[in-house]
Amino acid sequence: MKLATITKQPIEKFSYTINYAEAITDGDNVESVTVTSSPDGLTISNVGVYDPRVKFWVADGTNGVAYKVTITTYTADGRIFQDEVIFKIKEV
Repeated sequence: MKLATITKQPIEKFSYTINYAEAITDGDNVESVTVTSSPDGLTISNVGVYDPRVKFWVADGTNGVAYKVTITTYTADGRIFQDEVIFKIKEV
């Protein structure tokens, strides 16, 4: 599911959080997450699970390039969520 399109400057670094509280049932919990970016050039770091949330940091990027960040989240009951955030890099 596409969650958002965010415009950032190349120098900016900030965190992004997704809350799965409404998507999972009572007794289930977020166990792990992977975050990837395409094309190369955007820095993804500090990926973590803070059940029922996942959080990662985004930095860098090349002016004029749009990056697709794919977040794949796994729960204890076997649910798999795959979300996408588009980061458009624009020097102001």
